[in-house]
Formats: sequence, structure tokens, C-alpha cells
Amino acid sequence: MKSLVSFVPMLELLAIGSLLVACSNSEARFAKEIPGVWQGTPEAISDNSAISASIIDTYEFSPASMTANETLTGAVTVSGMVNVSTQVVDSAFAEPIQLSAAAHTTISGTWTVVDDDEMALSMDVASLVVDVDPKAVAANGSPMVMGNPATDALNPEVRARIAEGIKQALSVRYASLRHMDDVKIKGALLKYEVGEEDFVLTRQSE
Repeated sequence: MKSLVSFVPMLELLAIGSLLVACSNSEARFAKEIPGVWQGTPEAISDNSAISASIIDTYEFSPASMTANETLTGAVTVSGMVNVSTQVVDSAFAEPIQLSAAAHTTISGTWTVVDDDEMALSMDVASLVVDVDPKAVAANGSPMVMGNPATDALNPEVRARIAEGIKQALSVRYASLRHMDDVKIKGALLKYEVGEEDFVLTRQSE
């Protein structure tokens, strides 16, 4: 009887060990599916009625490796293509002008496997860079022509204003991006949830 009693805890330990191995294997498989370049769809990034802005994010996940804390963690870089439309009032012009601009953004961080369908994200807001394309700044639908003293003086100022506005909006956005839940990869599509909202990324060819 003693041998049977002592054998039961051993079976329980073996069962627990098998479960842990199965979990670690599924998480390892999940970690291998994530690396690569994935592009999202346009998303609004401004809740200000005076400014309309949207972004298309492209995530580049590097392969994960086991850390000292026994977590699978890798680097991630997010590049963004931003389109902005706003109105500027300036003494150089007789009336307000409608401006549109395009910008490229980058931010770096890390991704960590939480389980076999969830990852944690930690974006370094201090690494956020916003670069407004000077050739893509347009006033009232027309490119801002160089050679006009008023336009020449306004263009750098406008780009700085737009860049600062984008940076503020994206700093809040990326700081709140902490988890991708219910991650499912089917072919070239990666579907996930943030809160109650669904998102889709498409794998890009390398």
C-alpha cells in the first residue's frame, strides 16, 4: 500500500511536468511564427476636430530568445506612414490655409511571449522619431512653392508644428500599446485584439 501511495504523487508530478512541457512547446511554436515584417491598415490617430491624421503601421519583429527570467523576448521596430490634414492661421497669408502633409515615423521596443496566443509589448516612447517630408507639404491642395519669401519662412515652422502634433498623438498611442491578445496567424494574415478592438496585419515579403 505504501508503494502505491508514494506512486500517486509521482504520477501527479509527471502530469504537471508534461503539461509544462506542452505549454512551453506551444509558446515556443508561437514565438517562431511571429518574426518578420507585418503591415497594418490605416488607423485614425487624432481625436482633435481641427486635425485629421491617420497612420499605417509596419511591425518588424526580430526572433525571440530566452532571457534570464525564462521569457521569450525579442526586439520590435514599428515604422509608420502618416497623413495629416489641418488648418493654419498665419499673418503671412490673408486667410487661413488648409495644409496637408506626410510623415514617416519609427519607434523601437520589445515583444514578449505571454502564452501561445498573447504577447506583451513595451515600446520605448523616447525612441520615437517623426520626420515630416518637406516635399509632401501642400497648401490648399497645391505643393508649397519654394522661392516665395512667405512660403519659405512658413514651411519649416509648419513642418515643426505638424511633427510635434504627430509626436504627441503617437506617444500616447504607443505607450498604451501593451498587449496583443488572441493572436491568430493564418497564411499571410496575423489577427489580434487590443481591448475589444480587432486588428489585422499582413506579412510583407522580404
